[in-house]
Amino acid sequence: MRRFLPLLLAHATLVAQAPKVRPGASLDLAALTTGEIRASVEPLVVRRFALGVSLARWWGGQTPYYAVPLTTTVPLSSQFPAASFDLLHPAREYMVDLYGRVYPLSFASASPRHRITGYLGGSVGYHRRAFDQTFYPPCVLGADIVCPLAASPSSAPIPCCAPPLPPQTVRWINSGVEPGAEFGVRVIPWGDVFLELGGRARLITFSDPTGRFEEGQVASRLTLAVGLGW
Repeated sequence: MRRFLPLLLAHATLVAQAPKVRPGASLDLAALTTGEIRASVEPLVVRRFALGVSLARWWGGQTPYYAVPLTTTVPLSSQFPAASFDLLHPAREYMVDLYGRVYPLSFASASPRHRITGYLGGSVGYHRRAFDQTFYPPCVLGADIVCPLAASPSSAPIPCCAPPLPPQTVRWINSGVEPGAEFGVRVIPWGDVFLELGGRARLITFSDPTGRFEEGQVASRLTLAVGLGW
């Protein structure tokens, strides 16, 4: 017993000096650079274990698709104004993840002046991906159809493509459960404000209509979050 007493005293001292894990909420700034908004909250903390939930939304752009190749005799800019391609955020992904973290005592700073602690975590989430793809019908050239953008008093009228039908939009929706893991370091520079720098990965369990990743792949990225504890 005497042999273990110094170890117990040292452990108690380290626990007292290590940064305390507190409930908090954070926003991932690194996710914003990839078109994703992710906010997390950890309302339940038991010693150095924490349970939380994160909500995220990703969005992306779109490329217009045509049923058949356009004619090469008339410039594309003369057939369709650029404004007809201005479709906002047709690709979307909604993510709700439940996660658990452990802040090991061995990953924490022993100095009260440096409030730094590392963490390891795992998650499971329900993800829903949607993609709107716009198809333009085949072009029909006609000599009696004059392009207003191309025609001018000094040039002869240029025939234009006239779509027989309006553009059609098709929506794909996939959803499923995906597990993930994360690791990083939490730094508390002042007061209740904290910064987190680490990495996040998830296993792709179903295909993505935008082609960003395929089933069975691992999607990973860096995280840089700022948060507030209470």
